[in-house]
Amino acid sequence: MFKKDDNESLSAEGRPAQAAAGRSPAPRKSGGGATIGPSIKIKGDVSGDEDLLIQGQIEGKVKLGKHNVTIGSDGHVKADVHGRTVVVEGQVEGDLHAKEQIILRHSARVEGSIAAPRVTLEDGAVFRGGIEMDAGGKEAKPAVGKRPEMGQGVGAKRDDNPPKGAAQDKESGKSLPA
Repeated sequence: MFKKDDNESLSAEGRPAQAAAGRSPAPRKSGGGATIGPSIKIKGDVSGDEDLLIQGQIEGKVKLGKHNVTIGSDGHVKADVHGRTVVVEGQVEGDLHAKEQIILRHSARVEGSIAAPRVTLEDGAVFRGGIEMDAGGKEAKPAVGKRPEMGQGVGAKRDDNPPKGAAQDKESGKSLPA
């Protein structure tokens, strides 16, 4: 009727021999992470100390700053998401923050800002928002000084303020030699 794994034998009562002998099943490995299945809906904050795969719906906040967060193809998140690496295959309405990298797969639909040192947008991903990339952890500062005008090279010199009393050509506005 039912096919069991070859590694698991049944006791006389039809239960796995392991449980029948009073032993509990082997603990789940911590490296696998947790999954929020497609039928699960959560309203509130989600936090934890392991990787997370979201295939269901979440409204609130997702905070797993030291771990990977994946919004699967069936996942729909209305929340700000914080993780070490954030991968989106489904839909997100909210800001994404990652310490290492954000990846928007071809099936991703994201509306919100993205902040991470590395950002990957696959062809086909739909994204509406802003991107902030800061590889060194320092704020980028705008360049100080004037940009050269069109037609002037980097090394070109322009004298906007000729010395007082200097003669100027009326057509070109250039200083004339004294």
